[in-house]
Amino acid sequence: MGRDGVPRLRLVVVAEAASGPRLCRGCGGPLMPSAKSTAVFCEAACRSRHWRRMRRAKSRTEAVNAGVTTSCPQCGVAWTVGVDRLVTAVYCSPACRKRAWHTRRARSSEA
Repeated sequence: MGRDGVPRLRLVVVAEAASGPRLCRGCGGPLMPSAKSTAVFCEAACRSRHWRRMRRAKSRTEAVNAGVTTSCPQCGVAWTVGVDRLVTAVYCSPACRKRAWHTRRARSSEA
């Protein structure tokens, strides 16, 4: 994922021509000559990685379309739930989480 929160997907063009080697749909590497004619991935790990990448991209797209946003209770920064940060995130950064903890601790010691 890029710094701007947009997922970066590496798209690979699969060669179907008989003149060149067949390429893996996930990593772009060449398929083994002994691979089945219907094979599109070079190995199971590459297939799994591609599936996870596509699932993540789909969930991010759905989150953006839903438009659910939340904000940090410490500094007020807003973000789209499930895209910029985890769905369960409360604070925008570890620094804000730590600052909130110190604030709570100071209040409890005063009382």
